Amino acid sequence: MKRFKFILTLATVLCVSFSWGQDMKITGTVFDTTGSKPIYNAVAMAIRIKDSVLLGYARTDASGTFDIKGIQLDTFSLIIEAQGYDEKTYYIFGHQDNQEIIIPSIIMPKKSQDLEEVVIYAYKDPIYYRGDTLVYAADSFATHEGAVVEDLLKKLPGITVDKDGKITSQGREISQVLVDGDEFFGTDPTIATKNLGADGVQTVEIYEKENDEGIGGDDEKIQVLDLKLKDSAKKGYFGRVSGATDFAMTPINGELGTNPFYEGELLLNKFSGKQKISVFALGSNTPRSNFGWGDMKKFGLENESSGGNRWDAGAQSNSSGIPQTLMAGIYFVDKIGKNKKTKIGFNYSYYNNYLDATSASESQYFLADTSYLTDDSIRSITKGESHRFNINLDINIDSLTTLQIKPSISYDTGNTEDINVSDFLSTTGVQTLGTDVNNINDSKGYSANGYVRLKRKFMKKRRELELRYDLSLDDNQTDGLLNSETKYYSIFLPNDTTRQTNINDNSNLNHYGTFTYIEPLSKKTKLEFEYLYQYGISIQDKRTFDFNTATQNFTNVNIGLSNEFENIRQQNRVGFRFIYESSKHQFNIGLRARNINIDNFNRITDSTINQNINNILPRFGYTFKPSMSKRININYQTSSQQPSINDLAPVQDNSNPNRIQQGNPDLEPNYQHSINVGFNNWSALTGRYVYAGGFGSITDKAFSTETNYDPFGRTISKTINVDGNATAFIYSGAGLPFFGRKLTLRPEFNASYFRNTNIIDSSENLTNTFGLTPGLNIDFSLLGDSLELGLESKYSFNNAISTLNPDGTPYSIQTYGAWGKWRLPKGFTVGLSGEYTKNAQPGDGFYNTEFFVMNAEISKKFLKTQNLEISLVGNDILNQNVNARREVNGNIITDYRTQIISRYFLLKATLRFNNRKTTEDDFNGMH
Repeated sequence: MKRFKFILTLATVLCVSFSWGQDMKITGTVFDTTGSKPIYNAVAMAIRIKDSVLLGYARTDASGTFDIKGIQLDTFSLIIEAQGYDEKTYYIFGHQDNQEIIIPSIIMPKKSQDLEEVVIYAYKDPIYYRGDTLVYAADSFATHEGAVVEDLLKKLPGITVDKDGKITSQGREISQVLVDGDEFFGTDPTIATKNLGADGVQTVEIYEKENDEGIGGDDEKIQVLDLKLKDSAKKGYFGRVSGATDFAMTPINGELGTNPFYEGELLLNKFSGKQKISVFALGSNTPRSNFGWGDMKKFGLENESSGGNRWDAGAQSNSSGIPQTLMAGIYFVDKIGKNKKTKIGFNYSYYNNYLDATSASESQYFLADTSYLTDDSIRSITKGESHRFNINLDINIDSLTTLQIKPSISYDTGNTEDINVSDFLSTTGVQTLGTDVNNINDSKGYSANGYVRLKRKFMKKRRELELRYDLSLDDNQTDGLLNSETKYYSIFLPNDTTRQTNINDNSNLNHYGTFTYIEPLSKKTKLEFEYLYQYGISIQDKRTFDFNTATQNFTNVNIGLSNEFENIRQQNRVGFRFIYESSKHQFNIGLRARNINIDNFNRITDSTINQNINNILPRFGYTFKPSMSKRININYQTSSQQPSINDLAPVQDNSNPNRIQQGNPDLEPNYQHSINVGFNNWSALTGRYVYAGGFGSITDKAFSTETNYDPFGRTISKTINVDGNATAFIYSGAGLPFFGRKLTLRPEFNASYFRNTNIIDSSENLTNTFGLTPGLNIDFSLLGDSLELGLESKYSFNNAISTLNPDGTPYSIQTYGAWGKWRLPKGFTVGLSGEYTKNAQPGDGFYNTEFFVMNAEISKKFLKTQNLEISLVGNDILNQNVNARREVNGNIITDYRTQIISRYFLLKATLRFNNRKTTEDDFNGMH
């Protein structure tokens, strides 16, 4: 090892890199230790010595020969790797008189048993497959100083990260991000991707696994991204503290000093071998306060989610107002016990959110004999608080038996106040009705989920047994207050006033037991047997009280809006699957047969509806791997979902009196056929990649709606079963690097089709929705990666044609953007981005809008270690940002237009630290 270091140092000092434009060619033949047998599929890599950049890459053919072309004159090491042998290294000194290097006989050394000499130069292929796992060697992809994992992911071929941190690989969404195989602060992937340092990552691994959270033997597979950290990233402590403010200089409603914008962050991490401890706290009231507010269940508010005017604060159309968010947590994982056979993990997270938001919308409703318009404005004040505990216990009972226990508990409280003002208009613009609805809901609830899984392997290879028990429990209570006033304009009727309170208790309890046994039939084939039993009970107890004018209190029980409903389900399911696995082909086919017995009890009327349903659920999968860089996947499966208690309970929900919803106890589970097809191909040498795929589904007994309109346009709806609903997507994309990856073109194309049936005033309304979205991104990496530039463009065209609107509703969205980041000497960095958006529809309309948003940031690093950074951040400098969106749902077209937080400036300071008191950018760990 010392001799290697001396040679490497001497070569680096004595050799000078030249770049005259000529290219080098390296050819060689690789043999085994006897020097007589060629080695197939060995790897030859050219690694530039001065900065360890991969210059070229090739594999040997059947005769053991490799050929690397197109390498500029330089000084580099040629590393030869082959499975079962030690590495062989040559040092190449490029010169214009020696542009072609031929090594006729490369004899690989035996695998050394001397631990100090096993690894001489630890570079691997930049991209390769290990079984079904796609592996990226992180050090093969250069990132700037201080880069986090999200920056690294944007460099990896086939992986994209959008503005909200959503990750896709080969066009498919990443559902879970792990760190060394473990969840990092629960299921929020951005905690890892936005905070882990890129230089602490050894490999980025992508693979499919069964969804552990899909209880009840769910066959769904999810795509996982697993960050494997370097050993050096698992030692010592390191972290970051930052704060930003505008010093209340941003005008709110024309006034200064009323509400200062701020952002704050604290991250502290201590890794020691297998033990990891992390603490974080984040606080903000800027648009960056995005911590999954769309999940209403987290704050106990899903009881009211069917009210028709529920504010979905995660939706783009509602990203207005000034949010306030506090998020904090602690994460711990360690191996304990004798021989460290037990791994324990624990994390606790706390969320506190507030949002005061406004939105406006215009809707057009198409009916068989008429149409009408509504003009709505909503103000919603939402508060939420959540405590979440997650525990993971992995026990290796012996070399063949493992036990996993994974409980999760949460307690949530929430409060919403919605003010919804609606005007109902004829097509000529004459107002017929006006309503003013005020809803206040206080919710609290808890949930407990988890599973216990025992896995047993046997002395016979590939024979396995798995026993699993799942529990899912949630209980929520919502206390609501409704004040509603209706004014009639088209006819003479007295104004309607509704004053009510309600108490809504919802609870769900499900037990699942699953038995799975795998028996190998041969080296490549095996049979899988499965049995599942489920017992579930859901209860809704709703009490509504009208205002008593005599007592000036809410004492009159409203029988029509009160109900106690109970749903009990028992499921028995058996299945088998035949599995074939080889190096190039993986194939499985099987089916499941199940019986579901459902009893729906109406405790008020003392009536019962029994349903006994039998299903056959076939499934099929095939993967073809013609080479290490190509994959073709085909998967077909059938599935069935059961309706929720809110859809079943035969009681009206009048939280929005204009859009009353009621349950349907006759609902049956749906039955869906779905197929996924995917293809991906890449070249590790050039960095080029191509992917394409499609998804299609047809659903019988699909959940849809039956809606009846009164003369003013108010509705009463319920969920029903319909046949023939269909969905289809196709997606494709590519990465085409040029000029040594200084320029990369990333074209993409997506298309979609939806077929949906609903019932409008007793008549069937069939809606076909089509969408096309081509796009092109161009990335530039210049000046040794210190200057990064990008161009982005996307055009989306959509059209919905329905029975009630045969002319269709075409509309489009165009976005064009550019961005750049320049890392300058002396610690300066300048960043700038701009995006132009144009929404268009035929004629004049609420949806037509265009705007240009420009953001900028300039920063400077200080201190000897460069660990202190001061920056000035400008958001929407031109003050043009708005939010406009269109939704087409059955016979309804809705246009949203929302003014969101626009121009503001922040002064920000960030201090990084570690136990070595060195430059934190150079520390291979979390930032």
